[in-house]
Amino acid sequence: MTKHDVWDSLMGLNVQLSTFFKLQLIRLSVSALVAIITLESFALAQNQANAVDNGLGLAGRKLADGVLTIIPSDQNAEDTALGPFDLDFVAKHPELNWTAPDFPNNQPNFASPAETLLAQSKNVTFRHPVWGLEFAFKPMRLIEVDIPNANGVMEKKTVWYLVYRIRYTGDDLQPAIKDPSDSEAVPGEPKRVRYDSVRFIPRFTLLSKERQLAMDSQILMPAVQAIAARERVPGGRLADHIEIARQEVPVSKGPEDGIWGVATWTNVDPRLDFFAIDVRGLTNAYQIQVDSGNEKKYLRRTLRIYFWRPGDALDVARDRIYLGPPAYEDPARVNYYLQQFGLKERLDYQWIYR
Repeated sequence: MTKHDVWDSLMGLNVQLSTFFKLQLIRLSVSALVAIITLESFALAQNQANAVDNGLGLAGRKLADGVLTIIPSDQNAEDTALGPFDLDFVAKHPELNWTAPDFPNNQPNFASPAETLLAQSKNVTFRHPVWGLEFAFKPMRLIEVDIPNANGVMEKKTVWYLVYRIRYTGDDLQPAIKDPSDSEAVPGEPKRVRYDSVRFIPRFTLLSKERQLAMDSQILMPAVQAIAARERVPGGRLADHIEIARQEVPVSKGPEDGIWGVATWTNVDPRLDFFAIDVRGLTNAYQIQVDSGNEKKYLRRTLRIYFWRPGDALDVARDRIYLGPPAYEDPARVNYYLQQFGLKERLDYQWIYR
């Protein structure tokens, strides 16, 4: 074998080895690519399984402990009874009186005066079942969003918003009357009942004694989408007032479920420092107040939440909002802040009738 034959043989072997290693590298590369695609597909499938379509393609995330302020439903036995009251529509008909000359004794001939319609319309107590919802909320925040004005032109607005969650725990009260047909029956302690579902028809009002404000929240779809992308609450979706009022709220199966919503405001006075949010619709409890003119006023049970914001009218969206009146050791400062909220003591929230 000549020198050239040896050289050619070596070169041929080198080409074969090179081709062999290249094929092995290609196989390894293809295997690695398949593995990467498989992992990415698995992760995508997991994200899609954990996410609810919010129109943004963003999955929700689990909240850390302490992020939510949770206010349990608060049904009281007193809320199941109203009165006693005199029925106005009976008192306005004097012809119902058993008077002379038709009734010489000014009473029925064959019945007790206590059985007459006029007598039974006095000191009437109304009783009804009472239900309630648990209300949880994240810290109130601000965001800048482009929102179309009345002319359809996009305009940057500072939006004040409150992200919240409602749950129906089913811990409701039903008046306990053994015989409903017995008008003189004395009801016992209200019993606990649970319905299949209830409906939340929300109304959020921003109030400020400081700035003389009373603003109901607004429906702002561009803001809701931007807030949903920013907050990424569990489930990934936020409902506005209209959407949430259309839904039946079923009995909660666990502490993590519930319906998420958001209340939004624009054109809020940027000088605002102290304010409260009134939340109505969390319960059907109400009261009837009678004024000096015997006029009745119907008041709904309302959750009032207090906030304060140390800031000014510059770069409002960067300001932070805190829950409850500020806490200081100086009694004069504490008293000043309480006056701004109309409070006698520090409270983060309270139930009122209005």
